[in-house]
Amino acid sequence: MARTPRLISLLRSVVEDGIRGPQPDLAWLARELGAVVHLGSDGRFDEQLNGLRGRAKRGFTRLLIADSKRPAFSASLLIWPPGHITPVNSMSGDYGMELVVHGSLEVQEYAIGAEGEPPSQRNIHWLGESDALWFERTERLAHRCRNLSSQNWAITLHLHGGALPSYKLFERAEGEKRWSVRPRIARVHGRVTI
Repeated sequence: MARTPRLISLLRSVVEDGIRGPQPDLAWLARELGAVVHLGSDGRFDEQLNGLRGRAKRGFTRLLIADSKRPAFSASLLIWPPGHITPVNSMSGDYGMELVVHGSLEVQEYAIGAEGEPPSQRNIHWLGESDALWFERTERLAHRCRNLSSQNWAITLHLHGGALPSYKLFERAEGEKRWSVRPRIARVHGRVTI
């Protein structure tokens, strides 16, 4: 009986092969990572995905699978509880990518205005398994993501160009017109080494 390939190892291998400099070919990475995810459409990765969901019993979870200082990048699996939605946020770094490994995700894209002005919604994207969305830092964008399922977990691969992701959180208190912006560091809940 043939041994099932390890999903995390395959994803990590593609990421490390695709990032050779400060500005990788994001279209190539999206295509190759999507092809790895598509391999699992026959269920071969189901047991591994269930194991990842088991590590996220406390809600939204970020598990680091690869990172480097030269060139600087990080790749994490994000595990989304049913219906989970993030606040509007803007990642630092040179580029970013969100690829759906399991489930589906809504990505709301916002243009960032001047200090104190509200971000304005530009687009909404719906991603299914093996779909990806990426950005380059040339754009002043923020986003909000939501697991589209109210019953099932979602798992995404988040690729970030730069050191461990820091981001800006955009919030508005109830009844307030102005938005506050707070810097944050992305919390990592563990590292997957297999």
